[in-house]
Amino acid sequence: MLAALADAARELCGRNAGAGSAGASAASPGASALSGAVRSLPWVVRARALPESGLRPEQARDLEALVGALGERERLAPLLDRVVDALVLWTGVERGLLLLRAPNGRLVPRAARNLARSSLGAEQLALSETLARRALEAREPVVAVDAAGELPSVHHSVHALKLRSVLAVPLVARGEALGVVYLDDRVRRGAFGAQELRWARAIASVAALAISDARAQVELRRAARRAERASSRLAEELARREAELDAAALELARARGGRDTRYRYDAIIGESEPLRAMLRLVDRVTASEVPVLVCGESGSGKELVARAIHHNGPRAAHAFVSENCGAIPEGLLESALFGHVRGAFTGADRPRAGLFEVADRGTLFLDEIGEMSLAMQTKLLRVIEDGLVRPIGSERARKVDVRVIAATHRDLEALVRARAFREDLLYRLNIITIRVPPLRERATDVPLIVQHFVEKHSRGSVRVTRGAMERLSACAWPGNVRQLENEIRRAIVLCDGTIDREHLSPEIAHGGNATPRELGLNVRARIDALETELVRDALERTRGNQTQAAKLLGLSRFGLQKMIKRLSIEA
Repeated sequence: MLAALADAARELCGRNAGAGSAGASAASPGASALSGAVRSLPWVVRARALPESGLRPEQARDLEALVGALGERERLAPLLDRVVDALVLWTGVERGLLLLRAPNGRLVPRAARNLARSSLGAEQLALSETLARRALEAREPVVAVDAAGELPSVHHSVHALKLRSVLAVPLVARGEALGVVYLDDRVRRGAFGAQELRWARAIASVAALAISDARAQVELRRAARRAERASSRLAEELARREAELDAAALELARARGGRDTRYRYDAIIGESEPLRAMLRLVDRVTASEVPVLVCGESGSGKELVARAIHHNGPRAAHAFVSENCGAIPEGLLESALFGHVRGAFTGADRPRAGLFEVADRGTLFLDEIGEMSLAMQTKLLRVIEDGLVRPIGSERARKVDVRVIAATHRDLEALVRARAFREDLLYRLNIITIRVPPLRERATDVPLIVQHFVEKHSRGSVRVTRGAMERLSACAWPGNVRQLENEIRRAIVLCDGTIDREHLSPEIAHGGNATPRELGLNVRARIDALETELVRDALERTRGNQTQAAKLLGLSRFGLQKMIKRLSIEA
């Protein structure tokens, strides 16, 4: 609309300068499309009614420049000053004041010319506000060519200010009265003739449109800020509710204790069926005294199982001793297990009890038993069979009562066939074998384990977003629970109270994991895995909107819902 006003001003300039209407149209080829709207504007109609000599070329150019400036405005205050300047300049009066209506109805001075703040005393404000309200009520200019004789209701103020000519023009746009332009002169009578009045009306029309548009933009910005704040509050509330739901789900899972086991096993986190099946077997061997072999991949939690057997069993009141057979050289391992006497070898300056003696009446956990040499296996077998421990360098053997729980990530039967492990020792250890399922086989336990590690390692309240949890659950975790714990510790350090996808390792955050290798050459399984990844990615991009996600995937909404159900995806 302001562009159209500029075109109209150019046309007006051309006409008053003596140019033909055809020339004006040629100079503004885009004006024809809006000519009807522009010609119907009240101030344009009044401007067209001016005589040929009504506006000088310089005056018309000022009007055009003013319209253009209003269309390019960034701040309203400088442009209001420009409006008052144009009115004072081309009417030739002494002073000008622009007042805008505040939300409470008060008229507030916003721009002035030759009226300092010190000049806006009680008499001046009373007069300008009285005339301004009269102009606003009538929606027509209030003009006095002889103020002392024509404005009896404000005679006292007029006399006190020594005014001769006064004009108040309302600023009306789109049917709303926005304010008033007030002009006065203390020297000349009849300062406001027909020409000055038409000029004031035209400028007031342009200014009113600019003010109306500026206020609309202010309201839009305020509404956008309010919407942004409301959205932020809603996001915080949703995050809080999501955290509460996650905590409630954890509490419910803990309260249920739905493992159907005799003991609680609080240190072993998870509710999946593979884990439950393992714990039911642990339940049966806990109260017995037979040796147990715990098999499972590195980081899967074999020592946790061994500790659960010990702490829930009859030996709980005595020591649980753990040793990694693959982490100690053979010479030191023998001393660590069986002990030594003083002088048994170089550096043995004092006697030392072996782990079998320390674990007497308790449990000895030998991790990575498959890494033990054949010579050490022979000595271990002897102790397991007769319960006699002879420290290095000693001639005496001591009777010990130790329950041995061994663990390995290797295939001991394959080692027996390769003659790298004693078959008779395997039979002694393998009375009961407990297999710890890898984390990829119990992916539903990942959220519970993640929450456990968050509570364990974070000092304050840390939340895990749904997107991050989906990535964590989708990972194959070749390093099992140990790798997951390290990932959570890393994310806690990097995040600021909320763990999101960006805080995860790149291979986890972007879905790069070992799942395809674990699926082997199973075509159906690989296709399902790919479809699952695509559906989850589409739902994440559309924030759970299934209609939009279906469009991204090239499916119908019904087709996407069938796929979600078939792949058991949480939407």
